Amino acid sequence: MESIVELITTVSGFIWGGTWGDVRLLPVGPLAIVLLGTGTFMMFRLGGRPLKRFVPALKEVWDGRKAQGDDGAITPWQALSTALSGQVGTGNLAGVATAITLGGPGAIFWMWVVALFGMALAFSESSLAIKYREVDEYGRINGGPMYYIKNGLGKNWGWLAIIFCLGTLFSASATGSMIQANSITEAAQEVGSASFGISIPNWLIGVVIAGLVFAVIIGGIKSIGSVAGKVVPVMAALYVLIAFLVLVANADKVPGAFMQIIGSAFGWQEAAGGAAGYGVLAAIRAGIARGLFSNEAGQGSAPIAHAAAQTKNPVMQGEIAMIGVFIDTIVICTMTALVILTVQGDFKKSPALMAANTCAAAGYELPEIPGGEPGMRYSVGDLFPSAYEDGREGIIAANGPTAQSYLLACQAEGVEVSQEALDAAGNPDVLIDVAHAWETDANSAAITTRAYGAAFPGGEWIVPIALFFFAFTTIIGWSYYGEQAATYLVGEWATHPFRYVWVLVVFAGAMVTNTDALWLLGDIANASMAFPNLIAILALSGVVIALHRTNGEGEDGHPVHDESRPPAE
Repeated sequence: MESIVELITTVSGFIWGGTWGDVRLLPVGPLAIVLLGTGTFMMFRLGGRPLKRFVPALKEVWDGRKAQGDDGAITPWQALSTALSGQVGTGNLAGVATAITLGGPGAIFWMWVVALFGMALAFSESSLAIKYREVDEYGRINGGPMYYIKNGLGKNWGWLAIIFCLGTLFSASATGSMIQANSITEAAQEVGSASFGISIPNWLIGVVIAGLVFAVIIGGIKSIGSVAGKVVPVMAALYVLIAFLVLVANADKVPGAFMQIIGSAFGWQEAAGGAAGYGVLAAIRAGIARGLFSNEAGQGSAPIAHAAAQTKNPVMQGEIAMIGVFIDTIVICTMTALVILTVQGDFKKSPALMAANTCAAAGYELPEIPGGEPGMRYSVGDLFPSAYEDGREGIIAANGPTAQSYLLACQAEGVEVSQEALDAAGNPDVLIDVAHAWETDANSAAITTRAYGAAFPGGEWIVPIALFFFAFTTIIGWSYYGEQAATYLVGEWATHPFRYVWVLVVFAGAMVTNTDALWLLGDIANASMAFPNLIAILALSGVVIALHRTNGEGEDGHPVHDESRPPAE
């Protein structure tokens, strides 16, 4: 298992950070270059359309509550809500916290950059999805990158469509299902422990989530669209309102939070000693990775939902799609980030865990487990529990001497290890006070949970409740994406079996314990979708520009839309 985690870490590090192990091969990851490069290219080719047409696009979203054509299965509003159900998830809560933890406050700036150019990508991929969608022999709408690759680029590009579908199934399982279920489980256990002093078993939470998901997805896209159309707008509005009230109460700290984001993004804050340990490249990597995870622009998932919209104008649906990116990242992610950066409280972290992570990063191996299987070693968490881990006293009592020996040996190799860290390895009472939740050693969603908990009495309930709805709707939205990929690869018969398999994957996600590895696996999965989709967008950029110049209308003045193509022979 340790070797698998190491491989996942290495591959993710290269894709997003340009490093292979301890060796830096590129200044930033190849996906960051391709993603931002394609987004910038499309933004300029479109003449800044996402910015110029932002207000009219808001009106199109409102008008989209009703069908704008006979083709399609759900209204443009429901298509946007389904896409948002996949976009607005753990990335808006746990993902933002993870970005700040890994890359410092500056990571949020790079999330904004991803969103800005991501709006151009969202416009491009969703307008293509409408233009090249199909209607199968059952009258079902099928669309997305695999169809605009097949119908727009031709048979010679079929291999790229297959790669995209395989990446979609990979990403759907890792990010659209397992990470979402795992984050719900983590948040529920956090509340159960902090508020009621009980430990809720993973399997019980997994059964509940899987059962609720099955009740929705068994009805297909119309059921998913109906639920998403009702739940997503309400949950997003309520969350933004609550976050806004928290920020009003901490209004004096908001300007400083923005300055911290900008300063950290370009290294000014670090140079001044305010964000030690977070470099510009770390901020870029974390911001782009979490930004893509959150808004999915350029990844190719959202156009699968938008392809089902009842509209004949590809441009209109493309403009509606770009609003989804704005809502997800510029609005919801920013609100979460500001809450995390402004709210202060009585937070703590373990100096022993900090030192152990430094030693592990330096390549100093953890010892073998006494009495365990030959070759089996401790993980960092086995020896060095976080300040907020349940049963940390027992862990330290059992493994304290081994933990201290590890740090002493690491210190002897030249790694800086403080006396405070050595003391904390054997004494659970030795902790460091910090002002903000993101400076603690809590994990992902737990950081956001503790920030809201410090903001007002009962605030710790905000994240579990919001996370449940965000992650739950993400799971049902991604079930449709995975289903469409499976259908493209093996045929219509895969639809119903896939839904049953999906429920099992959801349950498995709730049982995962190594959340760090799961998030890194999600980063790899997202990249496996994004690369083929970005290639397709570039190859079809001429079609997108033609749609842009005609506003989706052909030479005869009628909307350019799909011809309800029958399945390819």
